[in-house]
Amino acid sequence: MSAITASILRIRGVGTATIAQASQSAAGFIVTMLAARLLGLEALGLFSLLYGAFILATGIVSGFVGDSLMVLDRFRAPVRAALLRWFAVLIVFVAAASFGFSLTGTQLTPGAAALYALAAVSYVCEDLVRRNHMATLTFGRIVVMDLAVLLTSAAVILGTYWLGNVSIETFLMAIIAGQVIGLLVGWFTLPKAERAPAPGPAAWREVASYGSWRAALQGLRPGQLTLTRLFVIALISLTAAGSLEAARIYAAPAMLLVSGVCSYLFASMARNRTAGLKQQLRTTDQAVTRLVLTTVACTICGLLLLPWGGPLITGHHLSGIAVSGWLVYSMAVAMSTPYGLLASVLERARSVFVVRFLDSLLSLILVAAVILVSGDYRWVPWAAALGALAGGFAIRRWVLGALVHEQQDSICIREETQALCEAGSIPEKEERFS
Repeated sequence: MSAITASILRIRGVGTATIAQASQSAAGFIVTMLAARLLGLEALGLFSLLYGAFILATGIVSGFVGDSLMVLDRFRAPVRAALLRWFAVLIVFVAAASFGFSLTGTQLTPGAAALYALAAVSYVCEDLVRRNHMATLTFGRIVVMDLAVLLTSAAVILGTYWLGNVSIETFLMAIIAGQVIGLLVGWFTLPKAERAPAPGPAAWREVASYGSWRAALQGLRPGQLTLTRLFVIALISLTAAGSLEAARIYAAPAMLLVSGVCSYLFASMARNRTAGLKQQLRTTDQAVTRLVLTTVACTICGLLLLPWGGPLITGHHLSGIAVSGWLVYSMAVAMSTPYGLLASVLERARSVFVVRFLDSLLSLILVAAVILVSGDYRWVPWAAALGALAGGFAIRRWVLGALVHEQQDSICIREETQALCEAGSIPEKEERFS
């Protein structure tokens, strides 16, 4: 394969992965955009909290089971059995936690709380099937899944709007219907080998040893955003949280671009684990550079189009400070996430978790400080971006840097041993054991 052909295939792969991520984000984007227009800012603030909470649940389950599915040998019977059984355990937990959170932490009725729990479960199940398609790099089928989700959800919301009043329960039912249809489409388009059952003993500990750290890591950023929304609601108001969410919705295309490229990068890194560390690091550096430059272009375009694009998309006049803050936050994620993915693939998930936990904690401290000092929600995404930047620098400088030094030391020891052996300084028996 020529270098030009390889480049074309790589660009096509990134493009397809980005489209796949964009199609998923488009479904969420349309739902939240309709919420902004049909529910108002205060209800949007509550809906963003609910929606963010089950995205948090999805991140945890996706990290535990989905990332393990992509990195571990999912065709080995004990691993496959463990993946399915861990997923069943986690789904029960998601259902119970979602019901309890929505019933005690919001103003939802028990019936609405049950709908919310069902929406969370359906979202998590559909996302796992998406991850399975990512593992096989069949991103085109993911797009078909997401189009089914989008059309079904939009049909339920708009149909209810034309028939009468729209409420948060309407949006929950739309999410359930859309995710169930997407799940069915995705399941029946998986290869038969990916749908095979896995009876017999399960490698519970093997999956948990990798997946637990990935789950904790995947839950950090959604958890940080959920706590950020809670801070804004508790310290300012639901309306401020709705305004902040409206600005995030407008800036979402930049983040979906970053997420799409990172999805492709993780699948690609998992498949190329045997490549040399320096080559992997060089490739990741190049990917980060291209991704940041693209995000800068998105930022410029987004700000230029804001005066008419904001009201068009959200139905509200948006703050330029808040929108630019979310765009800068996307840039910070673009500069940090690929390094965390590479370190995780190289089995440094624990180190990545520690760094990500600290940068999330830093972001929350900065967010709380900004709110307490200024009382202004518009500076919240700027504060969150600083923590993400610090985390990316730490992973690149210390986690991956330590791996490079370890590899260099290993090479030096091997070369010195080989030189001593050739000089006859080490007896034959010792040479054999060295």
